[in-house]
Amino acid sequence: MTSASQPTELNTDVLIAGGGMVGLSQAWALHCAGWRVCVLEQNSPSDHADKSNYDPRLSALSDGSWRYLQSLGVAGHELANQAAKINEVRVFNQHRFGLTRISAEQAGTDALGQVVPNAALIKRLSSLLDQHVGDWRIDGAQYQSHSSDDFGVVVQVRLADGSSGSITARLLIGADGACSAVREACGIQTQYHDYQQTAVVTTALPKRHHNHIAHECFTNGGPLAVLPAADGRVSVVWVMRKNQAERRMALGNTAFAAELKAALGGRLGGFTDLAPRYAYPLTLVRPREVRAKRTVLIGNAAHSLHPVAGQGFNLCLRDVRDLSRALNADRGQKPDPGADALLANYAAMRQPDYQRIIGLTDALVRGFF
Repeated sequence: MTSASQPTELNTDVLIAGGGMVGLSQAWALHCAGWRVCVLEQNSPSDHADKSNYDPRLSALSDGSWRYLQSLGVAGHELANQAAKINEVRVFNQHRFGLTRISAEQAGTDALGQVVPNAALIKRLSSLLDQHVGDWRIDGAQYQSHSSDDFGVVVQVRLADGSSGSITARLLIGADGACSAVREACGIQTQYHDYQQTAVVTTALPKRHHNHIAHECFTNGGPLAVLPAADGRVSVVWVMRKNQAERRMALGNTAFAAELKAALGGRLGGFTDLAPRYAYPLTLVRPREVRAKRTVLIGNAAHSLHPVAGQGFNLCLRDVRDLSRALNADRGQKPDPGADALLANYAAMRQPDYQRIIGLTDALVRGFF
């Protein structure tokens, strides 16, 4: 990157590239801490509305993640009404006897976690930012490049009408996903591992109520997670080999439901009213660094995991929490969110968590599948 000249006026404290769940969570957390934030979102408002109508993805939030969202005022009644508690997790192997149960009662908590529609969380965060921040998002804006120096970072963007513009800030946060353009522009070396697996995702209505029990079944092709969702439905995340995914994506709903029932050994009694299915190839993405000059990566830009054990978004939220704390802790002494020392401390703080979770999920996949 080339060095930017000293900007005469900074547009914002923090510029976030990416307006998904992670980027919006970070924007709201930093606003709550008193920082000026701006979010670049490649999609238009109509794209957001369209996605909320068909996006079948739900996220399993741990109790700690849910409590963190509560502390930010995000997990109020509006979001809670669209979430489903996880009171028990049952883990088993499709071809072996035995069952492992983990309950909220054993853990000494009201719930092990919550299952939340991704679209509902995005809508809630957007609503909060609209109410309290005002002009916080540039829709249809695509990150192009950036340059940084000791004074700030200048970000070049392509706007929805095809024109170009620039925004100055003191910190750029790359929350733009596993194929992060911010990470690539920083020249950060990144490890990729193709698991040769695909996650087939849908929701369905089980014939027997889920009773707030999550099931994780280890099949020959990969793990199958069936999680409780609102209105008695369940979220299905079925990881399988690529050829299996191609075949199952081509099945009709009745045939797919029959195979899902068989994989679960008849638990929940079968499934009806399946939502459209979507397939997502699975790749481990792990950058060697999560920071550069006045730039930091969070969420899938910093780590994209296999969905086994449902750790992905919880790890992302800990990025949000820890970066917010790092910026807030330093603010009284040196109000510069892009300071090298601050970002270095944040990166060092996050490494043990990355190593533990990435090591766990990667070992599970390589060891069992």
